[in-house]
Amino acid sequence: MTTFSNVSDLYVSMWGEPLRQAVFRTRDGFEIGVSKWRDGEGDDSLTFYRTSGASEIVLPDADERHRQEFFVACDPECDDVAESLAEVGVYSVRSGKRLGANNTYRSSAPLWPGTKMVGYVVVNPFEGELQSVLLSDGRHVDFLMLIPAFSGELEYASGYGVNGLARAQEVAGVSFWDPFREEVPLV
Repeated sequence: MTTFSNVSDLYVSMWGEPLRQAVFRTRDGFEIGVSKWRDGEGDDSLTFYRTSGASEIVLPDADERHRQEFFVACDPECDDVAESLAEVGVYSVRSGKRLGANNTYRSSAPLWPGTKMVGYVVVNPFEGELQSVLLSDGRHVDFLMLIPAFSGELEYASGYGVNGLARAQEVAGVSFWDPFREEVPLV
């Protein structure tokens, strides 16, 4: 069994070299990378954007070896998602709170230029996706999926839970993986 010292090496071993990479450096000294891969073909393809570097940050109120990384899966691709994804990577150190599955994250501005989405719904990865890994230095990294969301969807999740939001989106025919979708009323 191969062990890895960082998630970037793990990613490359699983999905090959990324199609694109960006590095975001914060004024307070953090560096979060976001890399892009495409998985599948034709109508079944998704573009994945994955953070690397969030697992360098010690999480509040957790064992110091417990860490997180984040990813977004979308179709069509949306490279503009990278900066907001990197912001989620430093959320815990800036807020003193850690994100977990069934949480929401709200940005102070739209997630990227031209969108009205203002946050993410945080969920566990779907079956078949990378869930967690133990790195060679003993860090246990959980991977969390982020779904871009409109303000109304974040409010709905606050009132009815993330699972309630998912059910309402399914009933409304929401293609949550589409970063260019329009907001639809949820009932």
